[in-house]
Amino acid sequence: MKWFKGIAVVLLLAVLTACGNTESKAPVEKTEKIEVKDATGDTIKLSEAPTKIISLMPSNTEILFSLGLGDDVIGVSAYDDYPAETKKITKVVSTNVDTEKIISLKPDLVLGHESMLSSQKDAYQQLKDAGITVFVVPDATNLKDTEKTITTIGELTGTEKEATQVTTSMEDQKATIEKQAKELKTSPKVWIEISPDLYTAGKGTFMNEMLELAGGTNIVTESGFIPYNEEKVIQQNPAIILSVYPDAKSIISERSAWKDISAVKNDQIYEMDANKLSRPGPRLLEGAADIQAVLEN
Repeated sequence: MKWFKGIAVVLLLAVLTACGNTESKAPVEKTEKIEVKDATGDTIKLSEAPTKIISLMPSNTEILFSLGLGDDVIGVSAYDDYPAETKKITKVVSTNVDTEKIISLKPDLVLGHESMLSSQKDAYQQLKDAGITVFVVPDATNLKDTEKTITTIGELTGTEKEATQVTTSMEDQKATIEKQAKELKTSPKVWIEISPDLYTAGKGTFMNEMLELAGGTNIVTESGFIPYNEEKVIQQNPAIILSVYPDAKSIISERSAWKDISAVKNDQIYEMDANKLSRPGPRLLEGAADIQAVLEN
């Protein structure tokens, strides 16, 4: 439980807090004189496209791989798990950023994240003092912001063409999902359960955005990731329950107070991939498609 809330809740809240093609691509043309403004307002300048990149956030890593830069990633966080290749990459951050290890790897670029600024500000400064280029990726709170982030990282790494391909693919997926959503007979009421103590995702979260895009209706009208009242869930009587933690279906099904909820009676409890529905990266639309498959079931 602590592990889940530490990763699936805190990270969701933080980066909120990644679909793209991860196959190897031909080497990208090196772009000179790169200048891109980061989340702190600083203009980051590079003489050429970086070839040794460290990512401090899983969403950044997924974006880099989708841009065909997987071979250039030399350091990632302990929470990186997609694509599979990330498991073999040196881990440089878990609870805190390991500045010594990062400095020893001599990266051309470190991709930080705005959501980490409050807790890792000193670490970022230590890296800068060591002469390492740190780019703080802006926090994305919706699909549009995510596509902008992909474009920004593309500009920073000299992969503008690849970034355009990724965002165009995302928009195509979105259009398909929106079309299919209009063909749904109803917009079923859905309860999203993030953890067994009834944390849920409300307005202003990726999970809610992907649910609504897919054609569902969230029973939660409040904003953000919040603890919810059990009686309110029962009263709302959701037709579908989406969960994002292990063994959720059995845990939810065993609640005696929930036996009359339609989703429980009709065995409409589904365990989803939390990362697809929370990481601001190219797999968000995969998450929406997964939800839509459930709604159409």
